[in-house]
Amino acid sequence: MKVWKAIGLGLLGLTVMASCSVMGAWAVFGGFYGCTSRDEELADELRTFAILDVRRPDARQSGRRYSDCDEDDGFAVAGQYYEHTGTREELLAFYRAAAAKDGWQPDGDGRGDGLCFSKPYGTVTAHLGVWFPSSYDIAGEPPANVMEYGLEVTASHDGAAWC
Repeated sequence: MKVWKAIGLGLLGLTVMASCSVMGAWAVFGGFYGCTSRDEELADELRTFAILDVRRPDARQSGRRYSDCDEDDGFAVAGQYYEHTGTREELLAFYRAAAAKDGWQPDGDGRGDGLCFSKPYGTVTAHLGVWFPSSYDIAGEPPANVMEYGLEVTASHDGAAWC
């Protein structure tokens, strides 16, 4: 009887150790962290938002439209960069009006010196950011007469997205 009890306890110990190892690996390599297939699908949907095509006549696209999922924070993102030759104030006034016309509501102070808006999208809240990469990137300076800016839409099924 003592032998069977010892074997049972040994097997229980091995089972607990194996479970802890599996759970530890799960937590390190994903777990509650990162993106799900729903987030990836949401990123593809955000990529089609018409607001990402809205620009002033003196602005031109810079690069391709992108969409992805932020693995660190687990939210979907899509965006487009532009180059603009007018003033920052003109640009911000343009996007305040364009966002309002498309149903976006002002949301906080934005990203640095940019803007932030939000609106419902299905069961999630989408966030629109108008931001200036050059104000975050010390390494590269845009030409004096050209200002680079980005439009970015984020959303998350767990509510963790922001501008």
